[in-house]
Amino acid sequence: MNTLQQSTPARLHHLQIVTGQPETMVDFYQRMLDLRIVEVHADSTVLAGPARAMVIGRSDGGIEPHYGYAVADASALEALKRQLSGRDLPYRTIEDPMFAPGAIVITDPQGRRLAFGVAAQACDYAGPPARLQHTVFQTTDLDNIVRFYVEKVGFAISDEVVDADGVVMVVFMRSDDEHHTLAFFRGSNNEWDHHCYETSEWNDIRDWGDRFAAAEVPIFFGPGRHGPGNNLFFMVTDPDGNRLEFSAELGRVAADTLPGVWPQSERTLNSWGRAWIRS
Repeated sequence: MNTLQQSTPARLHHLQIVTGQPETMVDFYQRMLDLRIVEVHADSTVLAGPARAMVIGRSDGGIEPHYGYAVADASALEALKRQLSGRDLPYRTIEDPMFAPGAIVITDPQGRRLAFGVAAQACDYAGPPARLQHTVFQTTDLDNIVRFYVEKVGFAISDEVVDADGVVMVVFMRSDDEHHTLAFFRGSNNEWDHHCYETSEWNDIRDWGDRFAAAEVPIFFGPGRHGPGNNLFFMVTDPDGNRLEFSAELGRVAADTLPGVWPQSERTLNSWGRAWIRS
């Protein structure tokens, strides 16, 4: 089966989230990530910045969260639609302010929504490097969710984390050449775990850390280095408690590479020391 990486590479382009405090969230992402307001609607605000973008909606406004993956062009999007139809995966068209007309959305068995489309405009804004790169979830049904994203959508598994009993606890999946653009942790809840911004180098990690420190936003995990993906990282939270990761040196994976297997341990999640273990 052709994977997204092989046939229609897709990168995480933007997030659409909902919140009960939209003004506070818009202010945070403007100040801390250099996002600019490009559109204001009755129930949402559209923000864009250098290689990162977000739609922040009111939780009482009727919009639903989704995670927008961009493909190269209209022909790639049409090819993806044919592949999804061939795998009996229903999709519907969606109006997304960050995508050109024709974008689609799929829904996984637990209700998460991924949109695919062609970027409506280049994110050529100035600002420190931090490209929106991946998003991660916790799930109570890891095996079936992974099967859905691999067999129906076309993601490829880069690495798995396995506990002492041989149970898979974490799966990292890719939709292009980067180690992961999507991942799932086995957990007791079905929730958004974090989203990540890939920087250029270690000095960028330092500079982003200094920025959050100056704003009195504390790091809650890291700095460190992940085993799977080999990337440097740290994590902070936004006013809603959503977790943001800043990363550097994320590995790249060839299309024919077999999935790696890692033991579930603190050193797998942070080879430098203590780790945040989901439960």
